[in-house]
Amino acid sequence: MLARATLEGDGVRFHFRLRNQSDKTYDLIWAPIDPRLTSVFHDVRLERTYVHHVDGFDLLASETPSRLKMPLNEWLPARYLASFTWPIPSQHVESRDGIPHYNKSRAVDAPFIATLSQDGRWVVASFTRNTGNVWSNPELTCQHVDPQAALSPGEEVVLETKILVVRGSSLNDVFEMAMKQRDSLEQ
Repeated sequence: MLARATLEGDGVRFHFRLRNQSDKTYDLIWAPIDPRLTSVFHDVRLERTYVHHVDGFDLLASETPSRLKMPLNEWLPARYLASFTWPIPSQHVESRDGIPHYNKSRAVDAPFIATLSQDGRWVVASFTRNTGNVWSNPELTCQHVDPQAALSPGEEVVLETKILVVRGSSLNDVFEMAMKQRDSLEQ
């Protein structure tokens, strides 16, 4: 495995080159990136973290309005997921290892997640070419779009994720930037 992060003019590109030197086929490998947003991007109640659907932007956690008034010790820890290629779970909330996982009831149309700064002047957005779902751990306000692929014996695959950090742009502008760059990512 080779991993590298490259600083670009509008963010950071993460590159993973994986080679299967075994005789086993892996149906699913992924390259998780766990960018933890702190300071002005910290969004513990997911009030500024968005995903994109065919009809436009929606808050990742829009289907759980009770989160806004829940005591933090009831809301956290939590994970909030929106499917991209994976099937949408039938249960809105599932417990995994004692942690509630909230599932959005409709799929996103792109592997993209964005968080606005508290003053609305900055956007941090993560995107990739292919993933099962996008998600966040609101306690850390991380953005996951973990790229995935299958890997057969002797094969090599490259998985990339890009994180944009943009000042003075709207969510729509940042989404357009991401979609223009998405095809330049490998896998």
